[in-house]
Amino acid sequence: KINRANKTIVRTSVQHASTQARLQTMKENSDLITGYQWVSTLDSKTSDQCTALDGMQFKVGEGPLPPIHPNCRSTTTPTLSSKFDFLDKGATRSSKGDSGGKQVSTKETYFSWLKKQPVNFQADAIGPTRAKLLRNGGLTSDEFARLSLNRNFQPLTLAEMQKKAPNVFEMANVEL
Repeated sequence: KINRANKTIVRTSVQHASTQARLQTMKENSDLITGYQWVSTLDSKTSDQCTALDGMQFKVGEGPLPPIHPNCRSTTTPTLSSKFDFLDKGATRSSKGDSGGKQVSTKETYFSWLKKQPVNFQADAIGPTRAKLLRNGGLTSDEFARLSLNRNFQPLTLAEMQKKAPNVFEMANVEL
C-alpha cells in the first residue's frame, strides 16, 4: 500500500509541475495563445470531473488546471490565434474504446467519443444511468458535459442533475 501511495504522490506531483511549466509557457506567449483547452484521456477509467471538462476552453489563469485529483491523467493544450488554424487540419488524439485504441479527431470530446462506443462500454465508463441520459436525453455532448458539473467544476450527483434538468430525465425515461 505504501508503494502505491508513493507512486500516486510522484505521478500527481509530476503532473502538477508539468502543468505549471505549460501554464508559464502560455503566459509568456500570450501574443500567440488565446487560452487553453482541457484534454482528458479517452478510456473507461477517466474520472467524472475530467470527462466533463474534456474539450472545454478557458482563458489562461481563469479555468481549472490538472491535476484535479490524485493520479489525474488530464492535460491542457494551448489554443492558438486563428492565424494558426491550419495546424489543426487532420490532427488526431488517441482513444481506448471497446474496439481497442485508435486515433480520433482532436475535435472529438469525451462525451462525443463515448456516444460512439457500445452501450456496455458507456455503462462501464460513466454508469448505466448517466449512459442512458447521454444516449437518450436529447442533449448534445457539450450540453451533457455542462449538465454534469457545477459552476466550480465539481461533478453533480444524478439527483442534482435531475433538479437542474428534469426534462432530460423524462426524455431518457430515467427515474431515480
